[in-house]
Amino acid sequence: MSMRTLVRPTLQSVHILNRLALRSLPQITAVRHLKINAAPSASFSSTPKRLASSQAEKGASEGSVSLPALGSEITAGDGDFDRILKAAGETPVVVDFFANWCGPCRVLAPVLQKVVKENGKTFLVKVNVDEAEQTAAANQIMSLPTVVIFRNGAVQDSFIGSRDESAVRKFIEKATGQA
Repeated sequence: MSMRTLVRPTLQSVHILNRLALRSLPQITAVRHLKINAAPSASFSSTPKRLASSQAEKGASEGSVSLPALGSEITAGDGDFDRILKAAGETPVVVDFFANWCGPCRVLAPVLQKVVKENGKTFLVKVNVDEAEQTAAANQIMSLPTVVIFRNGAVQDSFIGSRDESAVRKFIEKATGQA
């Protein structure tokens, strides 16, 4: 038997591999929905503030939301994300689409916090895609972490994956006109 015969896949082997993949598909899909309830790491020392319910109700009744101070961060969900973008107007808004189980998200989070705080011309909105599924779907978030800059409610720029501090700084400075 030659080496070529051993390497060439047969139709039967392809069917076997397909059946194995289909059997494990529900298990692979279940991993995406797994939420890790471990204690947050030391890198998450400052927890983002969620809009108070009175502010959210006020925003719903008046159509506006009080924005956080420039250089700070808040968490948004399905109910308040669009109102935050609308209220921001010309101010560039850095949005971090993340998940608690995402390792690169955990690496990127403190870098984003630091750069946004130092920049002072924008603010950071954190969107947990597991809790804000409609917002993630509406913004076509397929990979994590995804960082998007919005201005006037429209996407201005974005990147996918973790970046080092200098790349994040250039990205945010370009969006705020400091580049």
